Amino acid sequence: MDFQGFQNNLPIFLVIMIGLLLIAISFLSYRKLQSIPNIPKFLFISVRSCAFLILLFLFLNPYFFSSEIVLKNPKLLVLLDDSESTTIRKGTYNGEESYLKALEELNLESNSRIDFEYFTIGSSTKQIQSPDSLKLNQSETNFASAISQVVELEDDFDAGIILSDGIITFGRNPIILISDITIPLYTIGLGDTSKVKDITIKNVTYNPNGYTDTKHAIEVELSQSGFFEKETSIKILDSSGKLLDEKNVIFEIDGQIISIPLQIELSEQGLQQFSVVIDGFEDEWSKENNTSTLSIDVSDNKTKILHISFEVHPDVKMLRSILKSDENIELSTLTWLGNSRFVEKELKDINEQDLLIFHGLPSSGFNTNIFQGYNEKPSIYLQLPKSRKNEANLFSELELIQNTGNQLFQINIVPNSENLDHPIMELPEIGYQNISPVISSLRSISTPPDGIDLFSLEFQGIETPNKILSVVERGSLRKAAISAWGWYKLYQSPNQSERDFVTQLFINIATWSSNNPDERRLKIAPSRSAFNLSENVVINANLNNESGESESGATIEINLKSSDTSDERSFTLSNEGDGSYQLEISSLSSGIYSYKATARKGDRIIDSQIGEFLVQNSNSEIVNTIRNDALLKAISNESNGSFFVYDTLSEFWNQLNKDQILNQKQETIESYSYPVRSFFWFALVLVLLATEWLGRKYYSLP
Repeated sequence: MDFQGFQNNLPIFLVIMIGLLLIAISFLSYRKLQSIPNIPKFLFISVRSCAFLILLFLFLNPYFFSSEIVLKNPKLLVLLDDSESTTIRKGTYNGEESYLKALEELNLESNSRIDFEYFTIGSSTKQIQSPDSLKLNQSETNFASAISQVVELEDDFDAGIILSDGIITFGRNPIILISDITIPLYTIGLGDTSKVKDITIKNVTYNPNGYTDTKHAIEVELSQSGFFEKETSIKILDSSGKLLDEKNVIFEIDGQIISIPLQIELSEQGLQQFSVVIDGFEDEWSKENNTSTLSIDVSDNKTKILHISFEVHPDVKMLRSILKSDENIELSTLTWLGNSRFVEKELKDINEQDLLIFHGLPSSGFNTNIFQGYNEKPSIYLQLPKSRKNEANLFSELELIQNTGNQLFQINIVPNSENLDHPIMELPEIGYQNISPVISSLRSISTPPDGIDLFSLEFQGIETPNKILSVVERGSLRKAAISAWGWYKLYQSPNQSERDFVTQLFINIATWSSNNPDERRLKIAPSRSAFNLSENVVINANLNNESGESESGATIEINLKSSDTSDERSFTLSNEGDGSYQLEISSLSSGIYSYKATARKGDRIIDSQIGEFLVQNSNSEIVNTIRNDALLKAISNESNGSFFVYDTLSEFWNQLNKDQILNQKQETIESYSYPVRSFFWFALVLVLLATEWLGRKYYSLP
């Protein structure tokens, strides 16, 4: 241990002078005492001087440094696929038996010279204590979540090991994340690559929300292998088994994937469950993937939206196309010709509308009385090139964002990290750096003090404080404003993710703006409207008291009842603080569940709410049963690792040795010591002073 110095600013000569002064004080305090012999006197002086000098030493706050070189075991992160697809028996792969045999051959836990940490690959990535904790029942495989976990923890590990079939059923492709990884990943493929004769419901596309007395469109994507020129039928049934729609299907090409449109006549309000069923063949490999369930939350009316365009621009057509594609929206349009004339002969009564959308602004002289009372209706304002400067000051209440710059640039949009939990921001995952740019001024300011900024703009890779999407909520009125245009480029993009993003963005803006703010004291809802059997049901709640303040001292009880049984269960939500509450329920059987939640504080009921959610089977893990060697090889190659198959692991550890992953590494452990933080020195001072006191008592000194 090496002395490093003192943590103070006192000059050294002053420290020496203080030390000598303390010694002098100790000497002078005993100089005139003649009643004790010299030896005890000098001992007392020495003891007191030592106590004073130790206190001075501690006051100067000295510190010492030491370092030690130790050998550390290599540390490996192990990702284990916990999804249902790993249990499928196919070809030479015997499901769970082959999986456990591969784990046994790896012999992970018995290797004392390696430190392991285990995580699962499923609908989410979770840490587990050992491979014995695997349940192999996850109904979804989110590979991107697992790779994100590696990126987050890679600094703590020397390498990663992935055991998986590589089949992705949820989330984005993980390959785009591999470039960020600095440790090698060794992938071990589970499952089988052989094709079988099978028909599969690959995907079902539909809107989870609908309205009564409407026809709800559903598109079913089928894939097949081995049934060339075979004919079958696809049906959609309600929860009682009643046939709602049916179509015949002929597979003209082997391996063909086709899309089949179906329709449901929605008649009952509430959360409704439906099944899509294929009539299969006797020689199919499996019929479990011939059925898919879906749920639709059916309301009793549509949202009426009036879209008013004051300019001719591709964004106008784009927005109208998006709104028309949503069957939950009843869209009316007005297209300005000049003065106070519109293409449409009939002007809609704005009092009958749930939402007004102003696309651009008219020039001066326009009769605003046509839309009298517009500022008392929920509204969305979108800027266009000719109306970005509102010199006529028409409809000024709509402009939540003002452009203060004259020049226009192509800019990228950037989400505001502080408001990602806003309902409008529930968007498909997308790389914002790579999407098509929009056009706006580089100088824009949000005008309302209570506005919420959702998107900012980025120019040439530099994020700016300027805003392009802001919303405001005042009482029962909601407004939104967008200060950029050129969104049609995303809508026409060859990239499906961009088209999905811009579609969902404008649907979210319209849906949020048209709905009245929820003024309930108790706001409670499941995290999703439908859960898979293997998932825990999560219910979140927020509670305000009668004064509108967050209430954290209440109790929220929930009574849960299944539509299939008469059994009722009661739960109490856990208090998360700041008025937030949560409940997590496991092991619910399939079916529609209704609940009633009651918030109480003492004997007073603050509020109560009801709701529904669905628990259903999922066949996503058996839709694709072919091991994805291409993905697993790409992961290992891009990270400088190696790829293995579950039944050829004899060279696995030799490869890691060859790559010098398993070598023990020298690590220097540095430490600093501060005597002032040690009780020993203060105890020593007390002992010295106590010794002096006892000596003085022995010699009867004052």
